[in-house]
Amino acid sequence: MEDQKPSTHAAVHGQDHLHMALYFGDLLPYSSLLLEGLWTGLYITLVAMLAGSALGVLVYLGKVGPGKPLSVLCTFYIEAIRNTPLLVQLYLIYFALPALGVNLEPVWAAVIGLTLNNAAYTAEIYRAGFESVPRGLREAGKALGMKPAQIVRYIILLPATRNVFPALTNQLILLFLASSIGSIISLPELTNAIMSVSNTTYRTIEVLAVGGLLYLAVSALMSLISKRAETTIFRWAVGTHV
Repeated sequence: MEDQKPSTHAAVHGQDHLHMALYFGDLLPYSSLLLEGLWTGLYITLVAMLAGSALGVLVYLGKVGPGKPLSVLCTFYIEAIRNTPLLVQLYLIYFALPALGVNLEPVWAAVIGLTLNNAAYTAEIYRAGFESVPRGLREAGKALGMKPAQIVRYIILLPATRNVFPALTNQLILLFLASSIGSIISLPELTNAIMSVSNTTYRTIEVLAVGGLLYLAVSALMSLISKRAETTIFRWAVGTHV
């Protein structure tokens, strides 16, 4: 009997070792689910980035505009969004709006939440961009007889966008990573898919590693595309800093 105890213990230990060994093969049947979740997160990010950037410019213009009530409202909006967690904002949109009779699907709730959140940050990004354009260049444009629309287009908007383009890229990456919070409201994005696969296969470490690599790969690709775009789209730029 004493001779059988070590062998029994070794067998149990071997089974535990096999159970704890990393094995990614169990994830292959769920690869399409992970990729679909990745695409959902990326799609929502791009929509929220485009819509939020446009809204951010409008919010910035309203903040610096001559209308005092609108300026106060835009300032309050920026500060309120930037000083509250995105998770709380999503909860309010997804769980509080139904009390007012507005029921949103998780995808729409995430798009609206990320768009409103992104607008506040891009408003501040564009504020820095517009302020980076020297006032002397605007006065020079007037002296050359340029129309106000030409001054805005050629002297303010394009150089300002060029100056803040890296910051906008960083905001895009942060927005993509923040889309993972949408899993809290059952948004079928990558993090939601990761949790689902983990609960099914019990391969938590493996699926988290794969998910992390997917997030890393997409973020790196965004950064690479941004650098290429900066050297091609803004090739005309010669710098506006003094």
